[in-house]
Amino acid sequence: MEILTMEEITLNSRNSGSHSPPHVSFHVSMCALLFFLLSLAISASAQTFYTGAPEMASASVLAFPLDSAAYQRYADSAGKYPNQPVILKLPAGLSPEHRFGYNFVVGEQNRGWILDRDAKGYLLYLDFKGDGDLSRAAPVRLHDESGTPRADIPIEDGDTRWTCRFQVEQWRPKAGAPEQTVVRIFDSTRRSGVIELAGRKIPFVLSGLHGRYGILGTDVSFDRDGSGKSETYKLSDRWVNLAGKTYEFHEDPLGASLTLRQTDSRADRPSLDNGTPIPDIELTDLQGKTHQIRANPAEVTLIEFWATSCGPCRAEMPALKTLYERLPRTRFEILGVSSDESLGTLRKFLAEFAVSWTECREVDEGPAHQILRIDAIPAYFLLAKDGEILDHWVGSGDSVKRIDAVLAARGVH
Repeated sequence: MEILTMEEITLNSRNSGSHSPPHVSFHVSMCALLFFLLSLAISASAQTFYTGAPEMASASVLAFPLDSAAYQRYADSAGKYPNQPVILKLPAGLSPEHRFGYNFVVGEQNRGWILDRDAKGYLLYLDFKGDGDLSRAAPVRLHDESGTPRADIPIEDGDTRWTCRFQVEQWRPKAGAPEQTVVRIFDSTRRSGVIELAGRKIPFVLSGLHGRYGILGTDVSFDRDGSGKSETYKLSDRWVNLAGKTYEFHEDPLGASLTLRQTDSRADRPSLDNGTPIPDIELTDLQGKTHQIRANPAEVTLIEFWATSCGPCRAEMPALKTLYERLPRTRFEILGVSSDESLGTLRKFLAEFAVSWTECREVDEGPAHQILRIDAIPAYFLLAKDGEILDHWVGSGDSVKRIDAVLAARGVH
């Protein structure tokens, strides 16, 4: 923006044939000067701290390969959404054991893939173009790394560069159950830096998703007291207390930096750490009954944030249902919180899958989602009867294992 001097504004006014009195030119110049000084003040209050190169994070998504019939059911549902292109054309020469999957996310699209196997090992076909046509797709061979087949795939999406890892594992949903082949997808990155405030050095880490930062599902963590234990802040938190002052934080979209801008003083937020009480939140179920999640009737209660449109949420439902039916209600309870916009869609899903636990409904921007910092689903909180947080996590695949571990530790069978 060009800032004119008072003489330039006055001269321009005279040369333009304007009949404005002299005090108008003076007023305009003073507004420009005040705007300039305000810009300087805002810039001075903001501090930017830079990060190192991106690294692959340990966070992952567990995908369950689908046979042709199961994938067709998924395609019938997902195909109506433009950001979920389904596989329409297959590569030639697939073996009868080939399986389908999704959650290969590039840009705004959740794309599909095919896992196959030949005499040399696993092959992966990816929908790089996002058009569902894999008829000419070149396979990516998974290589053995300490007994685990995996492939690291460089992804370019505009100015975003990141690496997506596909890893084949043998997974057992519970003790005694048969193993099944699953695919673990690593699509998160992290970039680290150090904040220097008031003579203190505060390490921080930006967590990215699909090469992007500062978006839904990403976070930033701060080692606020130098103890080596970091606290995670979601995008919706917006502010953090550091070195005795409150700052708004803003992440560079590519994770290259973190900007802090000092703001009005605020009290610290609830920690949500294991062993602390969950905030006193009230939810209303589909029958209109209210529930205080800090006071639970069962010894252990699972709060599940999910939606019918979430594939990993649906994949976890059968295992949770089996666990729920195995234990008495005095020992274990589930309270679901769906973010479905359509009540009809939610009721149809619950009836189809015979879900018998209590369900509530709240939009993504609702108070419970905000207070508990739900930026990705499925998200789970495992609570004691008095509301103590026993465990909490995001993502599907090992929920039952985590719940069983807590139940065993508390003598719940």
